[in-house]
Amino acid sequence: MKKLIVIIAICLATAFSANAQNWYQAGFKISTSFLTNRDYSVQGDYINGLVDADFGFFFRAGKYVFGEVGLGYAFYKGDFSNEAEGFSMERVETRHLQIPVKVVGDVPMGRASDFLPFVGIIYQPLLQVTPNGCGYTKKPTEGGKLVEKNMTLLTAGFDFKFGPIVLGVNYRYGLQSFFRNIDGKHPQYVNICAGFQF
Repeated sequence: MKKLIVIIAICLATAFSANAQNWYQAGFKISTSFLTNRDYSVQGDYINGLVDADFGFFFRAGKYVFGEVGLGYAFYKGDFSNEAEGFSMERVETRHLQIPVKVVGDVPMGRASDFLPFVGIIYQPLLQVTPNGCGYTKKPTEGGKLVEKNMTLLTAGFDFKFGPIVLGVNYRYGLQSFFRNIDGKHPQYVNICAGFQF
């Protein structure tokens, strides 16, 4: 009788663990982006190079289709120039909170691997713009170029999950232009990421 109770308890624990793994997932991701457009304003602000990273945690709930929410930190360090305004290769860094909200599908590909397509938005409130000589700023100043304080990015892409390891690629498109007070193009990136899922 004791053996039967132990066997039933092990079976129930295994079933509960499998169900919990299917319905609730958490993880960590770090990623970097590559620019797909370099013109940032109609006045000729141009980004020549970009070094960036974002990282944070995410939580998913669902079984075959998941709702995902996360919290992270992002920085973008770019070399900006504008020949018409007399500055060349000025390095500017922006720092942001990052809150992704996504819908994620789960397509099993084997015993320990999954294909995870997703669509969603990434909300990025601006934390800081580092001091610079080209007038890019978070707070209004005379003659300053105001960096957008509340950027929202549309994103679509896919991850591959191999056991606990997650690798992926996605496209990101900014709904706002880079500056609040100057007409310009919207930031666009191809992003690659790696992480772990628990």
